[in-house]
Amino acid sequence: MCGVFGFITREGKGPDIARLRRLALRTQTRGEHAFGLAWLNHRGIIHTYKRQGPAQNYLDDLEQCRNAVVLVGHCRFATHGSPADNRNNHPHPAGRGEIVHNGVVFNHDHLVRHYSLHPQSQCDSEILGLLMKRCSGTVAQRAAWTANQTLGDQAILGVWRNPARLLIVRRGRPLCFGYDPDGCYLASLPEGLPGKVHGVADGSTCVMAYRNGQLVQDGQQITLVPEDVQLHHVNP
Repeated sequence: MCGVFGFITREGKGPDIARLRRLALRTQTRGEHAFGLAWLNHRGIIHTYKRQGPAQNYLDDLEQCRNAVVLVGHCRFATHGSPADNRNNHPHPAGRGEIVHNGVVFNHDHLVRHYSLHPQSQCDSEILGLLMKRCSGTVAQRAAWTANQTLGDQAILGVWRNPARLLIVRRGRPLCFGYDPDGCYLASLPEGLPGKVHGVADGSTCVMAYRNGQLVQDGQQITLVPEDVQLHHVNP
């Protein structure tokens, strides 16, 4: 099952750590086998963190994300690969970015053979990053192409730098978002999200970017996101 959550700044401020703790605990109800994070700090450096066990064991470690301008988190319910081997836990690299994934890639063995991929773990989600690295185009275009190669419902969040970007992909799996003065928060479940909560539109892929002091949608819209309004037009 698994669950994901994320954040992107709207004015350069870091996330509300108390809110992140609440989101992590709520997301933990979808997976207690491992907990992981990837975040971009204000200096433009991407950090990763992953541990075996439930999020509740590591809530104090969220303090290291206080200066994050983009963040993605993952609570894992293991389907492929033991959580005792940290290579199987999320996040997974996707070229110059990092992704977290909720779902099962049912055709991952076929994709490994068809595209001659070389995974370093037993986790099916790893191949999403390998496929994104393999193809060309913008982050949104590569993510949309990758999602279209896979069988199975999914939600993907990812972090990139230069500029600070948050990838958002939804197909079948739950994914919601809301705003507060700090920025935009996303999570598999709506509880704990700020403001008026919207559902990310099913079958959509987009990238939000923090650029020149503004939060915008980056590049061309592929299918886009919220059910009733576009992400970059939402007010808190």
